[in-house]
Amino acid sequence: MTMDFISTHNAREMYSRAGWTIGFAVVLYFINRAEYPGPAATLFVVITLIGIAFAGIGYGLSWLATEGQRRVREQILETLQLQGTERILCLSHELGLEAAKRLKTGRVICLGETAANEAAREAAKQAGLGDKIRFESGEVTAKLAYPDANFDVVVSSGVLPAAAVPEMLRVLKPGAQLVLHPSAGFVGDARLSTASVSPTPLPLGLGGSILSARK
Repeated sequence: MTMDFISTHNAREMYSRAGWTIGFAVVLYFINRAEYPGPAATLFVVITLIGIAFAGIGYGLSWLATEGQRRVREQILETLQLQGTERILCLSHELGLEAAKRLKTGRVICLGETAANEAAREAAKQAGLGDKIRFESGEVTAKLAYPDANFDVVVSSGVLPAAAVPEMLRVLKPGAQLVLHPSAGFVGDARLSTASVSPTPLPLGLGGSILSARK
């Protein structure tokens, strides 16, 4: 999956559940209040609290999908310590746009779904980054359409299958950097630990860690 690791879709789903749950509580209360006023009121309160809990989860996910993601991207880019001349393969549109802002003569290639690429391409154009970033369609789990040792950096802030690691390493130049978040699925993965790289989990302020590895 090359989407950001927290989706705003999940937040909207929680808000929807909250609305339906509270609506159900109101209907149930009005149906039963005449005959069973006490139990109806108690049930209304309990179900409404469940709805409020759904809304709270939705708010938390919304924060993670916006401010939380922004902070994660900043920490990943700080980990990269870009010099401005790097050739970067990025598996996250938002992260790719932020990386492009830090480049001078370097370039970013963003790999993603066609529909998402179109929206990101327009955002890059509006930000004046059109000459620093290119968006290409593709699946990271398939063989990447790039030669061996082609990139100085491969980076992602999305949830990726472990099967993607060999291809990422193949397109990295010797001594180049692989940075991933979340890193949980990669730190102990045999294909990473035996591929002549030195993985280093780095603390992440929002919880979890960033995996930084050099080929």
